Amino acid sequence: MLAVAVDRVKEEGLLLDYANIELEDLIRTAGVPRSTVFRIWPDRVAFVADLVRALFEADPGFDTGFDGETLQHLEQAVAGDPQAMSTPEGRQIALREALRVTVSHNMTAVEHTVAFRAYRAMSAALSSGDAVPGGAEVRALLSELEDRYLTRMAETYRGLNAAFGLRMREGLDERDLAVAIMAMVDGMSDHRRINPMVDAPRVTALGPEGPRDWHLAGIAVYGIYTTYTEAIEA
Repeated sequence: MLAVAVDRVKEEGLLLDYANIELEDLIRTAGVPRSTVFRIWPDRVAFVADLVRALFEADPGFDTGFDGETLQHLEQAVAGDPQAMSTPEGRQIALREALRVTVSHNMTAVEHTVAFRAYRAMSAALSSGDAVPGGAEVRALLSELEDRYLTRMAETYRGLNAAFGLRMREGLDERDLAVAIMAMVDGMSDHRRINPMVDAPRVTALGPEGPRDWHLAGIAVYGIYTTYTEAIEA
């Protein structure tokens, strides 16, 4: 049942009212006993909750916070030029390059993940003001998944701070940084659907390395990162 539903969501997405996730239809397609299905999932809401959880847990980016290629970009930036990483100025240049490359790539990669699309559909349904099947259960599920994701991202930012000689400013922690960046990326993802020019590269110089092609989200993430963190004094 879950395998059939996952394939359907990959092809069609998860509709706001879950209209394409009908238990009777899935039972026929999967060829499984009806009595067993309703013993496990008494209604469609219970099934959708397990389906969304399965979509997230099958997505490798959910465990790591980023897709594999984005993680490679980050690792390359951290392992870059040891001599440059030995100075505060060099670490800032490396940080900018890491954020410039990874955010631009991740903005595109995340849009193609089934888990992210399902998350956005369910979030949109909850915020629409309309009655959503199993609204309370859906909200609890999204809250749980988001909490797990933010925990992973906070760990990632903790590692980046250590690599780039940074610490969180007083009164803030890495989870606050994760929340702020996630909220910005979500908002930028929404806006790019209306205005595709959001994805057009902006050529600007944010440091002595000179002009570079930046995605608007990359500039925003860099602004958040440098506002929430400070250099550790030698």
